[in-house]
Amino acid sequence: MIGHGIGLLLVTAAAGYWVLERAETHKGDLRRVGKVLGWLIIVSSLIGVVCRVWGYATCPPGATGMGKQWFCPFTKTSSATPLTPAEK
Repeated sequence: MIGHGIGLLLVTAAAGYWVLERAETHKGDLRRVGKVLGWLIIVSSLIGVVCRVWGYATCPPGATGMGKQWFCPFTKTSSATPLTPAEK
């Protein structure tokens, strides 16, 4: 099993590709909106996968369960440093 949401993110990227394929059959503005939406879904899903993999790579050895620490390079946050009210 792919761990902790990566599988769902990859399925979401496949759904974005499906939206792109469906957009090709339409014309005009609907085609343009479908392409933009499809690419947005694909890119955001792949960024999520990269963030998850990066988090697993930066996790200290031996950290398991609910206390597992992670770090996302895109938001520059980690589970060890909670967000301040201004960052939320």
